[in-house]
Amino acid sequence: MTDVEEAQAESDPETCSDDDEVEPSLKYERTVKAQLTSIIFKNTEATAITVNEKFIVLGDVGGQVFVLDHGGNINRQINAHKGPVTCLSVDPEGEYVASCSSQDNTVVIKGLYSMDKDMSEPYHSHVFSVELGPNFSSQSHYVVGTDRLTYNEKGFFGSKRTLINSGEGPIWTTKWKRNFIAWATDLGVKVYDTVSRKQITRIGRDPKPPSPADYLCHLCWYNERTLLIGWASSIKICQVRQKSVNDSTDLPPYYMEVLNNIYLDHFISGLGPQPDHKIITLGYIPPDDGEPSQPCVRITNFEGEEVSLDELSIRGYGMCTANSYKMSVLEHDYHVYIMSPVDLVIAKPRDLNDRMKWLISKTKYEDALRIVNENRTVFTPYKYLDIGSQYFAHLRETGEFERCAKTIERILHLDKMEQTNQEKLRERLEKTKGAWELEVLGFHKFEQLHILCPYIPIQQPRLDSWAYELGLSSFLSAGQWATFEKFLMEWPTHLYKPEVVINYLIKVLNKAEIKGGNKRLLLKCLGVLYEYHDDLVSALFLYIKLSDKRAFELLGKHHRLFQSLSGDNKILKLMKVNVDAAITLFITNTEKIPVATVASSIKDNKELFYKYLDRLFEFDPEVGFEYHKDLIELYAEHDTTPDKTKLLKFLRESTSYPIDEAYRVCRERKLYEAQVYLLTRMGHSLQALSLLIDDIKDINKAIEFCKELDDPDLWQSLLVKATRSKNPRYITDLLQNIGTHINPKELIARIPNGQHIDNLRDSLVKILCDYKLQIHLSDGCKRVFVNDTVKLSQKLRSLGKRAVMVDDDTECQTCKGMVIDSTDLMVYFCGHVFHQACTVKNYCSSCYM
Repeated sequence: MTDVEEAQAESDPETCSDDDEVEPSLKYERTVKAQLTSIIFKNTEATAITVNEKFIVLGDVGGQVFVLDHGGNINRQINAHKGPVTCLSVDPEGEYVASCSSQDNTVVIKGLYSMDKDMSEPYHSHVFSVELGPNFSSQSHYVVGTDRLTYNEKGFFGSKRTLINSGEGPIWTTKWKRNFIAWATDLGVKVYDTVSRKQITRIGRDPKPPSPADYLCHLCWYNERTLLIGWASSIKICQVRQKSVNDSTDLPPYYMEVLNNIYLDHFISGLGPQPDHKIITLGYIPPDDGEPSQPCVRITNFEGEEVSLDELSIRGYGMCTANSYKMSVLEHDYHVYIMSPVDLVIAKPRDLNDRMKWLISKTKYEDALRIVNENRTVFTPYKYLDIGSQYFAHLRETGEFERCAKTIERILHLDKMEQTNQEKLRERLEKTKGAWELEVLGFHKFEQLHILCPYIPIQQPRLDSWAYELGLSSFLSAGQWATFEKFLMEWPTHLYKPEVVINYLIKVLNKAEIKGGNKRLLLKCLGVLYEYHDDLVSALFLYIKLSDKRAFELLGKHHRLFQSLSGDNKILKLMKVNVDAAITLFITNTEKIPVATVASSIKDNKELFYKYLDRLFEFDPEVGFEYHKDLIELYAEHDTTPDKTKLLKFLRESTSYPIDEAYRVCRERKLYEAQVYLLTRMGHSLQALSLLIDDIKDINKAIEFCKELDDPDLWQSLLVKATRSKNPRYITDLLQNIGTHINPKELIARIPNGQHIDNLRDSLVKILCDYKLQIHLSDGCKRVFVNDTVKLSQKLRSLGKRAVMVDDDTECQTCKGMVIDSTDLMVYFCGHVFHQACTVKNYCSSCYM
């Protein structure tokens, strides 16, 4: 309805039920059209109402009949009577209006579209009711209730009246449905069948009822066979039934059965049908100690169970009696028109939107969302989001932030729309994005955004960057440092602007109360943000300061950062983070960070300097050769391997160190193994041998040393030193190991007479066996050599005897002239050909064969 002022029961305290938890069944509207309020209710009082699908008909105390549209506009005004209009009736087609007045005792029928049935009929007694028949437009039949009930119909010679009932007092009301006419008198209610022209039944009033004139009877046909009778404070539900056997033609073919009798706690001022076998009543409550009460609207089912009860706010209720109120129901949509003398309120069944509004007003958001979800064809997906937004705001206001965050995630991620249409999908995502961003601001307002952050989507939809920036900053504001780090690592960097978070984090770090592990954690996060912001130098310096291994990852990915390591002891600090990782990084990137740069930074730290140069030498002996002199001293001091294995390996493999300096270092530190090697390189093998015997006192190493050099003089020196040492073990070792390198006679001859030698017999047997074995091997090799020489000589002679082809292309190897025309040729076994005159030797001058 247009131009109406809604006064829904759930929002108007004057029209809502006392029990706020019971959902109302009706909503209420008050018409505010100027014509209705200024012409009718302001200047006169309404006394009767009836409604049709097309219009509303009102009667007033001045006898005027107003025809209005459902918007409250007056379409027609009929000056029908000289006194108050008592009753109104409209034919089902909405073409004719009938009215009566108990003061001027007339019945007026007006055609709204034609005047052929217009009439004004006077009666000799008070007229209380009039009802047009269901086929009035064709049959012109209607009933009039005075102190009798007359059935009026169109006859052959004009209008024909038939008396149906009389002698029981005024006919207060009449209702006509199909072929059944019901009316009420002071004694009760009767029903008449217009087909059989017989009265069906009579239903008496309850014992000791109030005066009929004070509490008029209200009749309503629920359907073609069910009659509702409301009288005083009771409702009778009656059913017209057809008799199974009709033996007598004088008896009516129908009878009426009372199905139920419902008693109410108020008097009935109006009665009407509602869907699903429900009854609506307008209740009148007499004044209590002179204080008037507002009327009530009650819906009851056929079993008498109350469905809803609303207190109605209607103007003029303080001066109304039970009969002052009028009610008419529009049966096709069950809209109920309730009228006092100065007001008109329309009660309508509540639809899904009304249910939803009521649930929201009662903070029953889950039920409202369920209704939307179950009725997707009625509501757009955005309705779901709108209700959700209200729900979220309510939860925030009540401090239920954790529940609110979970609810937001559930509702905003539910798909309430088919996503086959890409345009609609984009529109939906945009709406959902806006809803998420509003919730981010809502939580931020309450300083509880850190609770929502775990649920914020990072795609489908992706929010604006400020939302994620606020989210990260919320963890810092809440002092949740570990959670801040977690989301910093989990959220993709494209979601937010790192520089914004950096600025906020720096402000937090400047607070003096953040110390210890928390500050270290935040500084680490700051380094990560510098990486995201591509400020890699700042990130690297921060990682080095924190001794964080991320520094190595950063240098490994971005080699240009090596240039920033010079100065401020950064290389030294980096090595202290992780020596092995730093050295590996440096030795594999010497072209980006030169050896000289690293060496100059760490040379004062001898241990680090040693580890770096040692690993560098192992990786590439040619790189960093200029530091091999330093490395000798470092090996001598820091090499912890047995017998200084690393030092010996370095001395043997490197050629970039000064031997004399190396020898000096090794001599000062009494590194005999190294001295032996260096003396050997310097040509002082005898001095080296002396070290092995005199200082190292290892005859086996001395023997191996002599074997390696295979110098007769060295062997002689070894024999002399061994025999002079008066150490029997030396003689034994020589006897067992010299083998065939020297003549055993020389050793035996040098053994002093009378000297005790352990295992002498076994040693002599071994040396003799070794010598004998050497002779056998020598003889065997000689025989093999002779045999091979004979076979190869024979093969050479056989190959030399083969013919050598000389053709036109054969050239002399000396003059390069053709030899095919010459008879003096020299052809060698190797295949080369010469002119005899060109040969100066008795062998081939090309291959010397």
